[in-house]
Amino acid sequence: MIRTQYYVQGPFGVPDFSGPAELNILGQWVTADIQLVPLSVLEAIDLVAAAMADPGFAPEDLDGNAHTAAIGPRGVRVENHFVEHVQGEFTLDDAFRVLIDFWDYCRQADPEEADAYRREYADEYGRDPLAGIRDLQNTGFEIREGRCAIGPRPVAGAADLADAVGEMYSCEAEDAVLVWNRLPIRLTYRYDIAVLLDDLVPLLEEVRRPGFSGTEVFWGSDTFRAEWKLTPEGGGLRIRARWHSTLGNHESSLTERGDVTVGAKEFVGAWCKVLRRIVTDVEAGSVELADDGFLVRAKALLGTTTTGATG
Repeated sequence: MIRTQYYVQGPFGVPDFSGPAELNILGQWVTADIQLVPLSVLEAIDLVAAAMADPGFAPEDLDGNAHTAAIGPRGVRVENHFVEHVQGEFTLDDAFRVLIDFWDYCRQADPEEADAYRREYADEYGRDPLAGIRDLQNTGFEIREGRCAIGPRPVAGAADLADAVGEMYSCEAEDAVLVWNRLPIRLTYRYDIAVLLDDLVPLLEEVRRPGFSGTEVFWGSDTFRAEWKLTPEGGGLRIRARWHSTLGNHESSLTERGDVTVGAKEFVGAWCKVLRRIVTDVEAGSVELADDGFLVRAKALLGTTTTGATG
């Protein structure tokens, strides 16, 4: 299932707006009229960005099946064609955030199509609306740690770091995303990352060790179950994977995309973004850990010298 900060895949496979109620009409306009059409999303982002950059921007209307959105330097006004009271005015910042988030949804739905249309738009108009905002992904391996307004829940104490992660993060907290040969796979903190931690920390320690000659790891979460074999190759790492279970049932697509090759430093750094979020949240919440061994090891991987309540 696809989930971003403002959108979630509904029961019929279409995006539903799940953001704040005060942005609901804005979210409905995006899903009902822009829809999962990458060129339309890019056009809307481009117009809003132009209005943000130019106080003299001439207002422009986007007419759709159900709404009209008037985009101008003062904001975005959305009106429903059929229901008179369904209308609202929104800041350009709000509209921009929602549209960028919807682009992220498009990329998760079909990353190759989204990137192809992005290149087409840039070629046709001579500019990339997402330049400096979202990187055009050409790498085979990436981790996005996820950020969300819904922060960690207060936790007084936990048995260890994995237990703390399972307690701190609710189902609504933004997930991490693993990108494997440009296919994004969601990793929930509460259910996936909490289970992976006990294998992740030793794996990163081993990959960083001088003379590393290869290893295997089994990821044992119900919704991220896979076997990875990592071997040094050409100054980097080749990862061969057998996929058993993922959120969204992408096992066949992942298998078709084959192996991933990534630099060892980049591999460790990608996963450390997840560790940094966890360590930061544990320390900010002063979570007492009965066994702080993995927290200490995670902080060593991050190269941090900060201290926190660890029990």
